[in-house]
Amino acid sequence: MLSKLPTKRYNYAIVKIVFPDRIDFDEAALAKIKSLSIKTYDDTPTDQTVIIERIRNATIVTVNFIDLPRNTIDAAPDLKYIISSAVGYNTIDYEYAATRGIKVLNCPTQNAEAVAEHALALMFAVARRIPEASYDLRKGGWHGLDMLGTELSHKKLGLVGYGRVGRLIEQKVSGLSMDVRHVDSTASREELDNLLSNSDIICLCLTLNEDTRHLIDKRRLDLIAPHAILVNVARGALIDQSALLKTLMKGTIRGAGLDVFEDEPASGDVPVDILDLAQLPNVVATPHIAYNTEETIGRLGEELFRNIDSCLKGSPINVVN
Repeated sequence: MLSKLPTKRYNYAIVKIVFPDRIDFDEAALAKIKSLSIKTYDDTPTDQTVIIERIRNATIVTVNFIDLPRNTIDAAPDLKYIISSAVGYNTIDYEYAATRGIKVLNCPTQNAEAVAEHALALMFAVARRIPEASYDLRKGGWHGLDMLGTELSHKKLGLVGYGRVGRLIEQKVSGLSMDVRHVDSTASREELDNLLSNSDIICLCLTLNEDTRHLIDKRRLDLIAPHAILVNVARGALIDQSALLKTLMKGTIRGAGLDVFEDEPASGDVPVDILDLAQLPNVVATPHIAYNTEETIGRLGEELFRNIDSCLKGSPINVVN
């Protein structure tokens, strides 16, 4: 629990800790933030000038959805540690940070349960056409005979990525008697292609990096069977989004459940390319909420402050660069 974290041995006054964009916490974490005089903000700026001004004198920065490119990192000469409040850290130029001696940390465990559950929710929603049927009913329609779905039980589930989330998904579908197969970062091109070709449901739960960007391109979308469902709860840029749109519009796969997209907005208006996907009848789309549960908010506070304490001890944990 937060109250048991070893903070009293360190002098927080000698460092400046800043959370430059909005991060939601439970009451225990908020109390600790207040007691440590951590500077927080309630919005998610996209203007790098604003971000630079917020982190200019910081020693430790924790970010949620904002970008930290090279020039922004350079504008903070006292910066020693950057902490991603999520599992992913692709919005941070972590390789450049390493050249400046800045350690980048992530929070790898706090949202795994939530993301795994959301993956299952998307599978069911697409397979049983739940949003489509619900929307039709709200409009006064009663067309249940036309809403032909498919069952998940005994289907072949292909997991692309086999970390915490992938293993939890496998564990959670055990009661459905699904035939679960997976590939991870050690898999060959042929092994991935074979998984895509021979799965009824495909779920992406892997890290985004330069090797995995657009991993699911047009060629690989064409490998997916016409009856199959594609689910993405990892990062949007794993898929060539324009190619996916064309695939779904042509109906060459059954459908997709998407929680993540390329070039997601920090807030506000939805870009046209995302809206085009979200409005397709064979797509169930959510605005990057897989991680967002009451339980995750509590675990995030605990994991984040363990990271901060480890930095102050000079022995940072969960370092990704």
